[in-house]
Parts: sequence; structure tokens; C-alpha cells
Amino acid sequence: LVSPTKDRTRTPQLLATPSMAPSKKQDDDLKKNVEMTEHKEDLGEMEKRLGTNYETGLTTKQVADLQAKWGENKLTPPPETHICIKFILELTDFFSLLLWGGGVLCFVGYGLEGAKDNLYLGIVLFFVVLATGIFSFVQNQKSDSLMKSFANMLPPKVLVMRDGKTGNEDAIKLVPGDIVLVNAGDLIPADMRILECSDNLTVDQASLTGENEAQKRRKECTHDDPLETQNLCFFGTQVPEGSCKGVVISIGDHTVMGRIAKLAMGTDKGQTPINKEIENFIHIISAIAIFLGISFLIINAVGGVPWITNLVFMIGIIVANVPEGLITTVTVCLTLTANRMHSKMVLVKNLEGVETLGSTSCICSDKTGTLTQNIMTVAQIVYGGKNGFSIEDCESSFSKAGATYDVENASFKALARCATLCNVSVFDENSKFETDNAGEFVLKNGEKVPVDFFRMREQGDGSVIREVAWKPVGNASEAAMIKFVHPISNVEAARAVAPPEAVIPFNSKNKYQVHVHVDPAYNDASTTASTPPEEIIAKNKGNRMVYMRERP
Repeated sequence: LVSPTKDRTRTPQLLATPSMAPSKKQDDDLKKNVEMTEHKEDLGEMEKRLGTNYETGLTTKQVADLQAKWGENKLTPPPETHICIKFILELTDFFSLLLWGGGVLCFVGYGLEGAKDNLYLGIVLFFVVLATGIFSFVQNQKSDSLMKSFANMLPPKVLVMRDGKTGNEDAIKLVPGDIVLVNAGDLIPADMRILECSDNLTVDQASLTGENEAQKRRKECTHDDPLETQNLCFFGTQVPEGSCKGVVISIGDHTVMGRIAKLAMGTDKGQTPINKEIENFIHIISAIAIFLGISFLIINAVGGVPWITNLVFMIGIIVANVPEGLITTVTVCLTLTANRMHSKMVLVKNLEGVETLGSTSCICSDKTGTLTQNIMTVAQIVYGGKNGFSIEDCESSFSKAGATYDVENASFKALARCATLCNVSVFDENSKFETDNAGEFVLKNGEKVPVDFFRMREQGDGSVIREVAWKPVGNASEAAMIKFVHPISNVEAARAVAPPEAVIPFNSKNKYQVHVHVDPAYNDASTTASTPPEEIIAKNKGNRMVYMRERP
């Protein structure tokens, strides 16, 4: 397969510098992985440390004292630059100052000699600086919304227990020790430890860890890593299913999301490659222009040229060396590219970022769905044969030669059976029938018109490939498996004959899942497992083998 069975939860690496200019120790602490001990702390000891009561919550006096100590439960916004200052900065970069200076010299020349050419050139230079500054300012203003996206993660109201009574309170007024009640559809208002929860409680942590599926939650600690354990819920995540009662352990900037937001908003902007190149070019041009202007000023002065004529001549030489069209050309090109990217649902934070992205030769990511369409395809398979293990190609856009596997091979049949049964993905029933533009089923003689499993699609290079027309529902890796297996052996039929008797779901700690089925041919339980090969080797320690009796 192209990737492992499931997307792995990755601990965020905080690798930026806060804008608040923290001390070196504070900066190093923020860059570390998340370190917490609250998930392993005894609930009784935590109750005493927080000064709360799990049955009645905090008292009104305690809440007032804690609010004065910890402040509001919100992310600290970055220092705002006034919109007028932002506009002025767009008009006063080094190259713009060079054009401003050239325009002023043109007006000086016009005042000394009265030539209208200098007047027109000065007006053109001023117009160029203003127009390009406005282009850049408008584009950058469209993308200045990072803090707003974080602020939207805070719910306006939350169900809190205080003084033994339960009521709705502003989430911004939560304090450590508050007892919070969360139901399906709610946002988690702060980092909290679960005290009680329903059996079906799940939390969507995609905004925090990138995990594409909602994660199971319970009140017991299940892992030393705070981002892996199941008894913590984090600020900004969502509860798609279930309900729970929890105690707040961190609020605002002290939450895990707060640490990430603080670093993300305080990143060192630095100079982009195009900025460095343009600045270097301007330094060279400026040095040449000033050198030539002063040189001819001295030569003409020695030659007895009148000082007004000599000064105007020097101004003409300096202005002639200024590339008036460069800043306009660069800004317009970057703006047009940014607009094209916007039409493709790509938000450009600043115009220089367009050039930086264009200079990128390789982007590495192990998160399916982050940079892709979250669609996976089986490209190669590995199974045993007479001469040991063999790697075979499957029919996909990655293998132009087509499939090379042997469907009659016993090991291949066992692999296909495992991919079918140890799998919970299914095909969307609605995608199996034709629909019109309004999404209604197309009827023929009163019956739905079925859609063929495969359809032909033309690629960008003009070649035509065969792709699956039915839409799978489920994890991307498992969806790839059933798309591969179904043409060989009907997935629904195979599962109907041997339904699962027991299931061990996948989790990021064990990195495997197990399904137990009754084999109708033997009327005995058989087990299928889905896991990366390195996990099997690591757990077997090289001294145990797994055998399947009376099976190939």
C-alpha cells in the first residue's frame, strides 16, 4: 500500500519564536513537545490541588479569586499594527524610497530648468509607487486573519457547575478547577481532564494533531503522552459524539492550542528569496547611479559647465538608472498569481509567499488529506510465492504496465481475504446509481440506473486511466483496499458469509487492528489482522512464528 493502515497521530513540534520577546528559557520551553502530568495525576490529589469539588464545583468567591489570578479564558491577540501604518510601510520599502527619491529629483530638475519632461517623469514615478503600494496592501489585507481563526475555536457559552448548581456561563470566564459538562456537537472550551463520560464519547482533534478520525475518550489514563492518552480533552477540539463531565486544568494561553497559537503568530518573518534578490539589485543600481551622477558632476564642474545645467544633468543620469517598471512588474505578476491560487482555494498570506512557493521543488508530508484529496490507491502488493516474497504492481496511475499479480496464487487469495474482512470501509449505496445535476436518482422504467464499478478518466498528460466510480466511505487506507479487492471478489458478499465475531479497533499505540470471523468452510474461528510488517516483526522478536493450520 502507498501508506500505513491508519494516519498516525503526530505530536506537534513548536518551532517558532513568540512575538512577545520572551526570555530564552521561555522560548525553549515553548519549542518543546507538550509536557503534562495532569492525565496521570490521582483524581483525589488533583481535586485538592485545584481547590475544587467534583460534585458541586467551585464557589463564587473561588471563581472571582481565580479569575483575578489567571485572567480570561482566551488567546492573547498579537499586537495590532494600525491600518494606516501598514499602508505607509507598503510605500516606504527600500525600492519605493528609491523611486520616491527619483521623483523628487525630477521635480527639482523641473524647478531649476523648467523642462516639462522632468515634471511628467516625476508624476509617473510617484504614480508607480502609489499604485504598486495599493496593490500589495489590498492583497496582504485579505490574508491577515490567523488570530481570528483561532478565536473562533472558543464557544460563547458553556455548561458549568458552580456552587452545586449547573448553568450556562461565558466560556471566556472559565478558570482552572471549573467542572464543565460537554455534549455532542460542543467545542471543548479549555484543556480538561475527564471525570465521567458516556461509552461513545469521541473527540475530533484534527485541528490539533491532524488525526483524520474522531478519537475515543474515557476517564482512565491510557498513555504517558498527553496527546495520546484518552482521558484529556483539549481546547479548540470538537465533540462529534457522546457527552462527558470534566475538570478544567488549563485555560487561554496556557492550553496546548494556546502554545501553538502563540508561536504561530510570533514567527520571524525574515526575508523571502525575491526580497533578498531585489534588495541586492537595488543596492547595486543605486551605487552605480550615484557613482555616475557624481562623476559627471565633477567632470562638468571642472569643464566649466554652468551649475544649474550640471545639476540637472546629474539628476537625469541618476533617474535614468532607476528601473521604474520593475516594482510594477513584480507586484502585478505576484498579484495575478495570488488571485489564481485564491480561485484554487489557496490563501496567500503575503505576495512574496507566492514566489517562495514557486521556488519549492519538494513538499514532504505524511498526512493524507493535508496536501492531498485524502484519496489513496493500492499501487503495489507483497505476498509469498514459491520463490519467497514477491512485490507485484497493481493497476493504477503509478504503474503504467498494469497489474502483475496472480489472482490464483494462494497467498494472494489470503491477502485479499484479509483486506476484505479486516476492514470496516463500505461503498456508498447512492454512488452505485446515476444521479442528475440536482442529485436526484435517474429512473428508467421506474428503476434506478446502476453505475458501472469502473469508469474511464483522462489525465492531465492526455492519457486515459480506469478509475473506480463507486464512492467508498471510511478511512482512506481501508477504502483503497476495498477498491482494489472488489473487482476480484465481491466485498459485500464475502462479509455477509463471514461476519465479524469480535473486533479489536485500530489505535495509534498498538498500530494494528484485529477481526475474528467464522470461516464457513471449516466452521471454526479464523483471525485476520491489519498492521504494518515492521510491527509484526518487532512484536515477534524474531523467535516466534504465526501458523494457520490447514491453510496455505
